[in-house]
Amino acid sequence: MSLPYARSNPAVTANTMGDRMSRRSSYNSSNYGNYSSYQSYAPQQSSYSGMPGSNEMRGTDIIAEYLVKEKIPYILGYAGHGAIGLLDGIYKQKDKIRHISPRVEQAAGFMADVYFRLTGQPLAVYASTGPGPMNMMISVANAFYDNSAFFLITGQVPTTQVNSGALQDDYRYNGDMSSIFQPVVKKSWRIRKVEELTRALPEAFSLMKTGRPGPVHFDMPYNLYIETAPVSVPEPAPESSPLNWRSSVSDSTIERALDLLSRAQKPLILAGGGIRVSNAFEALQAATEQLEIPVYTSFMGKGALPHDHRLHLGIAGVWGDYPATEAARNADLILAIGARFNDLHTGSWIPGYVYNIPPTKLIQVDIDPGEIGRNYPVEIGIEADAKDFLTRLLNIARAKGKRAGNIDGWRAEISNWQSDWRNFCEPFERSSEVPIEPRRMLADMVRISPPETIMVDDVGNCQVWSEQYWKPKIAGTHLTSGGFAAMGFGVCGVLGAKLARPDSPCVTLCGDGGFMMTPHAVATAVEYNLPAVWVLQNNYAIGTIRDLQRVYLDGRELGTSFVNEQTGQLWNPDFSKMAEAMGARGIRIEHPDQFGDAYGEALRSNIPTVLDVVINRETGVPVTGTWQMPPIPEVQPTFGQRKIL
Repeated sequence: MSLPYARSNPAVTANTMGDRMSRRSSYNSSNYGNYSSYQSYAPQQSSYSGMPGSNEMRGTDIIAEYLVKEKIPYILGYAGHGAIGLLDGIYKQKDKIRHISPRVEQAAGFMADVYFRLTGQPLAVYASTGPGPMNMMISVANAFYDNSAFFLITGQVPTTQVNSGALQDDYRYNGDMSSIFQPVVKKSWRIRKVEELTRALPEAFSLMKTGRPGPVHFDMPYNLYIETAPVSVPEPAPESSPLNWRSSVSDSTIERALDLLSRAQKPLILAGGGIRVSNAFEALQAATEQLEIPVYTSFMGKGALPHDHRLHLGIAGVWGDYPATEAARNADLILAIGARFNDLHTGSWIPGYVYNIPPTKLIQVDIDPGEIGRNYPVEIGIEADAKDFLTRLLNIARAKGKRAGNIDGWRAEISNWQSDWRNFCEPFERSSEVPIEPRRMLADMVRISPPETIMVDDVGNCQVWSEQYWKPKIAGTHLTSGGFAAMGFGVCGVLGAKLARPDSPCVTLCGDGGFMMTPHAVATAVEYNLPAVWVLQNNYAIGTIRDLQRVYLDGRELGTSFVNEQTGQLWNPDFSKMAEAMGARGIRIEHPDQFGDAYGEALRSNIPTVLDVVINRETGVPVTGTWQMPPIPEVQPTFGQRKIL
């Protein structure tokens, strides 16, 4: 089904890199930077006060009724004095909008983020003033950098108290919440009159779903929730809005790309996170099968194809699947769709580890022209929505009978890499070692999980173990945090998955570090009957950082292991008892033979469940590419060999 939020710019077709870099991106943040200042809002009495007359509406009722018109099913947030007025309007609509209150603001943002990724439907999220919006900042930034969206409204001191230093007035240095949120939202509106809501609401909802989706923000003085204006609730922007445009990439440009692909001896298709944003899973599979070209992914693109699809190679990168990383390194032509080529994916852009561009030629397709050619030179740059591009590519390829040439030798090379990787992984997946081998745990999860299981990674080593060893059976069922990489994303976000897919098992793979940052998610799950499963990899450490200390600093560890200072022993709370205290199920697992049964029961139980799995803290995630923290030299692969081609 086509989603309305991933369309492309009609003004641009394919250009050379030089032509493209000279143009301003239609999504550049400068387009959203025309914010009014507070200077014109010195303390004064509003012209509207008291109860509304027959032709007047309160600000809160305008917002609540507009959310109903946008068919927003949930509003999430944490109440404070700056949100009381908003909640009074939502109260009138509570039969149409379900209110959910996680135990801290950022959890609401993570939940809304994941909900959008699975449905394409933004939710409403709110906070009070001062600390509430600041707590929300982490999840807002996380959504922004991963092209996810929700509507955020935060309270502000009354218009009569601006710049007065009233409770939680962010007045110093001419600052305010709007300016604070500006770098991590597509636009922030300073609402200073009730009437402004009628223009701002449709614009906000249209903007956040257009092009690269992203959160939007209202800075709302709380007197305006109650004050009135003689206005009507606006209608949502129509689908034909100029903001919802499609690309006009020429057929000749697509034919040129197909010609290069058909003549290549070692072609690949790279599926990035743009495939998810555009809901282009079916289009990708159809185009891939028509062309008969192998597909690999970035981490944000994981699950763009089912793991067992015959043309799927896995993820390339520092902790990628070996076949994918080797193929990317040796390809002569790559068609990249919706991929940013960041450092973890490319091996910090060091030639010979993951990529050799050039001499490998690159065709890069992205909805944001600012990403095209950012890190690698392009043979052809195409500004387009992923789904639109793949659909047109498929139609032209079918009409002209285009597909890959004779690449049997290339397929044989790839098959050998796949065998090498499988032979390396399988013994670990059968391991009975104690503490538990993470690959054995993941293998059991893959075997037991129903195909429709939604996996929401948290951030840390848990995320990287999932990157290599979780195997999505249905496209679009794996979610992770990329650009901002906020811990707590999975621990809280899995509840957003359960809201979006109530009939599917929803699981997060998390670490003890991330879980302890946001354990209150379990209480929220119990309170609102959201039976998620937390598979907690307990290694008594901030494992990813401890591993970096071991590799880069010759084992000089500090601040990365959880140790009881009095006893000197590794220490964590009893996570299973924590879960039970919050009304959930909690099970501690110390032997691999216990895990499968416990995990299967957790999926079937329909009860929020925490599995506290003690894993081997000395086991490192295999490195198949590289990563560098300049000026420290790059880490070397622990599986496979690298050379400059």
